[in-house]
Amino acid sequence: MLLLVILLVLMAVLGLVVHYSRQVVYPKVLTHDYVKNYEFENKTYDPLIFDQLTEEDIKIQTYYGYKLKGKLYLQDKPDKFVLMCHGITSNYDGMKKYCEIYIKNGYSILLYDHRNHGFSDRNYTTFGYYEKKDAKSCIDYLMKRFDEPKVGVHGESMGAATALQLSTIDSRVSFCVEDCGYSNLFDLMKFRSSEDHHPLLSMITPLANQYIKMFYRFSFQDASVIHSMNKITCPVMFIHGEEDMYVPYYMVHDLYEAFDGKKALYSVEGARHAVSINKNRVKYHEEVQKFLDEYVNE
Repeated sequence: MLLLVILLVLMAVLGLVVHYSRQVVYPKVLTHDYVKNYEFENKTYDPLIFDQLTEEDIKIQTYYGYKLKGKLYLQDKPDKFVLMCHGITSNYDGMKKYCEIYIKNGYSILLYDHRNHGFSDRNYTTFGYYEKKDAKSCIDYLMKRFDEPKVGVHGESMGAATALQLSTIDSRVSFCVEDCGYSNLFDLMKFRSSEDHHPLLSMITPLANQYIKMFYRFSFQDASVIHSMNKITCPVMFIHGEEDMYVPYYMVHDLYEAFDGKKALYSVEGARHAVSINKNRVKYHEEVQKFLDEYVNE
């Protein structure tokens, strides 16, 4: 009887680990229509800012064989670009609110959907581990098509973590702006499982991590950039809402302190997760402009 109870408990734990792990790597993603309607209803940006640019639909072949879909918004002289990396469950329409300040500085924009999101090919989500090579594919595309332009990257949440991870492997990135990214994915997963479900669920995070490593070929540590920050050679701007309860605010300080290069920090008072620009758009633009003027613009 005791052995039967132990076996049932182990089977229940295994089932919970599998279910939890699949929720992590196959999150429920939002449609473009949903995100566009949300951004429109909340007036997060003025759509007219894109009218001065030439719009193109694009497909980009990745290192792993699938295709990413997105849009290019081109200046008359497309010699510098910003690559926009959206957060988990979102898509490229959620990044349009960040484009205005770059367009005003003469940048063309590349918006794209991460793997397993939006219009891009289906796959599982790896929180920046494989996504960083996808972002590198986007830079390859720009470099070949536009004769080696300057390319910066701006990311939100998982996209911010992806932008940082990209910057550790690609010295062609001329600057990186990360908004509410995470420093340590393992710690974040423990925190989120406790907050979203039950404190006891955080206890299976190590088991889920091992399951994901075995079946999906990456681990939470692999997608944690905190120990690789000084592989980044470009200037980095760190942005985080002080009331962020999704990716804890302390993580931005961990990232900032771990990086010894040219850097700027903008803490947004009263802002929760991924809404810093909505809290005070003018101030947000001023801080990004200050960063560009000090470290990027020639």
